[in-house]
Amino acid sequence: MSKPGSAAIVMTSLAALLFGALLLWWLLDDHYQSDLVLRKPGMDNRPKQEPRSDSVIIGEFYDSLGIIDGIVSGEWPRFRGIHFDNISRDSTPLAESWDSAGPPVVWKVTLGEGYAGAAVSRGRVYVMDYNERRKADMLRCFSLKSGTELWRRWYYADMKRNHGYSRTIPAVTDDYLVTIGPRSHVMCVNPVSGDLLWTIDLEKEYGIPGDEKGRITPDFYSGQCPLIDNGVAILAPGGRAIMTGVDCATGKVLWETPNPDLFRMSHGSIIPMIIHGRRMYVYNAVGGVIGVSAEDADRGQLLWETKEWSPPTTAASPLLLEDNEIAVFGSYGAGGARIKIGFDGSEFTARVVESHRASEGIASDQQTPIIKDGHIWSVAPENAGPLKKQLVCYAVSDLTKPVWTSGKENRFGRGLGPYIISGDRMFLLDDDANLFLLNLAGPSATIVSKARITTGVEAWGPMAIAGRYLIMRDSRTMVCLDIGKN
Repeated sequence: MSKPGSAAIVMTSLAALLFGALLLWWLLDDHYQSDLVLRKPGMDNRPKQEPRSDSVIIGEFYDSLGIIDGIVSGEWPRFRGIHFDNISRDSTPLAESWDSAGPPVVWKVTLGEGYAGAAVSRGRVYVMDYNERRKADMLRCFSLKSGTELWRRWYYADMKRNHGYSRTIPAVTDDYLVTIGPRSHVMCVNPVSGDLLWTIDLEKEYGIPGDEKGRITPDFYSGQCPLIDNGVAILAPGGRAIMTGVDCATGKVLWETPNPDLFRMSHGSIIPMIIHGRRMYVYNAVGGVIGVSAEDADRGQLLWETKEWSPPTTAASPLLLEDNEIAVFGSYGAGGARIKIGFDGSEFTARVVESHRASEGIASDQQTPIIKDGHIWSVAPENAGPLKKQLVCYAVSDLTKPVWTSGKENRFGRGLGPYIISGDRMFLLDDDANLFLLNLAGPSATIVSKARITTGVEAWGPMAIAGRYLIMRDSRTMVCLDIGKN
């Protein structure tokens, strides 16, 4: 016969054993949906590489995880989409409203902490990710139709959490896919197979030896999204070259733009523009704003620069306005500025013709504003005074006086979430993954629907629209939504 209370002791012991087993499982598992199987270097069509001194061998491992299960239409091949304006011109009919449950979730996937957005091409979704337990930087490829993970290209890169890890969006064409990792490691791969074509460690190639400020990666890791232009990867490393062009087919550096003023890499990205009839790459670096030729005759030549606008931190990318002017933005209250690009037939000039603090005009701490039909849309940052956290609209001719605001009763998180436009609809995401659908009518907007999509926080990654699908994320979950009309 058992002694009194022995049953309770047995149950307590069993509970303790179960808890211990669960704890051991948690510590040993990495909680990613697919198991990683290490491949031997050289067995996956990758070129031979010698080990780096810091043990980072970019793109070292490859895992084949699934087979594409169908191609659905829709393209969002890079940062800000096909036309670099964050506007989808896809003709797919979209839903006019949702109920409180929001648009249907097609699939979702767990990611490491970060804010990297997705690129979409030929039925595949690409996203940069960081596996904190494995200390691995990863390019992951999923089926747009089902969310099935198809493959991963990854490598060990020991990093400490610095308000998340991955922040960049891949650039993809039919033949090439280029990525920039948190510590400025660049990979070029085949977008279908994931085969590695070449790599560059921007820190090693462009840092300034012996200089305390030689490290080119920003403090909060790389936020610059790569650009592929006619088969050439365009990158802005800073350090000894402010910009460079790399042949995607061979990995050969075709040109470098010298950097005598030691401008540094910002969190913004390079935007192609046509100014005074000349095609150029415009970049808001730390230290100044530059324009570099994108034409065959003098590609890579610095056409103009200005140090008049040089906030210590910038994340939003430049915007082309009217009359050969551009708008630039700074973070943490720096606000914005209008820069006039002049040309006398032989030389370019750049001059700041107007600047303002965040409380005095259009501003953005993180997302790049959107220009549509002569108006600029933004979500005002926390330090924008009475307009803080509101959706605001300005005429491109006046960056200081809004023509419409959402009002103090409609504020959107901390003003850091993304927004994207398709036709007369805007999709706006606040910090807590509340997705708003707004109808645009000229310089005004009306909220039509709202839904909480995930239970996560810091939903700051840029969104993508591909056909009837919208890809969004919070800090740890990526979700594919069906926003099409039934």
